[in-house]
Amino acid sequence: MIWNYGYNDKQCVHKWGKGGNMESIGVKELRDNLSRILKKVENGEVIRVLRHGKAVVELQPLIKSKEQDLLNRLKEKDILGGGTGNIGVLKNVKNLMPDMPVSDLVIEDRR
Repeated sequence: MIWNYGYNDKQCVHKWGKGGNMESIGVKELRDNLSRILKKVENGEVIRVLRHGKAVVELQPLIKSKEQDLLNRLKEKDILGGGTGNIGVLKNVKNLMPDMPVSDLVIEDRR
């Protein structure tokens, strides 16, 4: 179990099962920060609410599509990478065969 103290020293992050992270918070923390916590749930996080140290409920997003369901399962298994959103430096590639369309080059490269 991994304890990571956050916001008012009451937040903890537990490792559950195979690599799945689930945030656990107390009822007071939920009451004091409901809007922020609901945003986290909307973004796909699962949050367990504890009363006197015992789990009473888990907040998780409603699954609206098969794609979201797949993404959630991949996150639970720690297969889906977080990503930074930063693509990095892109290099320009010179077409060495300007008379041939790029699509034909791609098809040829796949063979």
